[in-house]
Amino acid sequence: MCQYKICQYDIKEVHNKLLEILIEFDRICRLHQIKYSLEGGTLLGAIKYKGFVPWDDDIDVIMERKEYERFLSICKTELNKKFFLQNNRNVRHFPLNYSKIHMNGTLYVQESTSYIKMHQGLFIDVFPVDNIFMPTLRLQTSLIGAFNGARFLKLNRIYKKNQEVTNNLFKLGIYFVLSLLPIRLINLSIDLCSRIFNFFKTKYVYEVCNPNRNFKALNRRIYRELTELEFMGLKFLGSKHYKRFLRSRFGDIRKLPAKEKRQPSHNIIKCKL
Repeated sequence: MCQYKICQYDIKEVHNKLLEILIEFDRICRLHQIKYSLEGGTLLGAIKYKGFVPWDDDIDVIMERKEYERFLSICKTELNKKFFLQNNRNVRHFPLNYSKIHMNGTLYVQESTSYIKMHQGLFIDVFPVDNIFMPTLRLQTSLIGAFNGARFLKLNRIYKKNQEVTNNLFKLGIYFVLSLLPIRLINLSIDLCSRIFNFFKTKYVYEVCNPNRNFKALNRRIYRELTELEFMGLKFLGSKHYKRFLRSRFGDIRKLPAKEKRQPSHNIIKCKL
């Protein structure tokens, strides 16, 4: 019996479905020579397990913004109808700043977004990285954090939810004022803050759309210089500098996380494959 379960399913059943989405993503990227890399736990799984980390419950991929925009454009006509690409450009209340590719006819509902009117099917995450200047990165991510908080507050109001956004009254005041803006203007402001330095040739790039204190800015070579990596018996693209990439995210990857952390992380409350 599988050690890990998502709702009523063994996690390996979820992995098999996620792999189908990744295969379609990879098909489009290779056909149009779009550079991408497996990312996060997916890249870690490719290196350590040649497949999924046993308790991982999603797939992450990442690419430079130019490649990301090309991919989104191509998906409008070439993505297999079995799948649906979702982001805050085509789904008004989508609460994130990157894209997800969902499998139609499935359910994979996270507790944190279960109340939002959006596609709730099984998904993989597609992240862009943007040009940054190190001296202004903290300000840039703080602005995005403020607009993220405002959007969350606005969605709570729209869906009559009473979820805690923050216990910091100063931040809450900023979120409240910004939440008076139309949600499309909030999304556009986040997009502008993410891409403000893309007109410049910078040495470093960062996942500005999804800021995290544990993520480090990396040399753009990390995302441009790629190699083939085995994942579930197939070949996908990953950074040639995967050791540096993974060290920046996870530290010493030879060590397993604490036992209590070896669990699916997305808090899925409803699943149908």
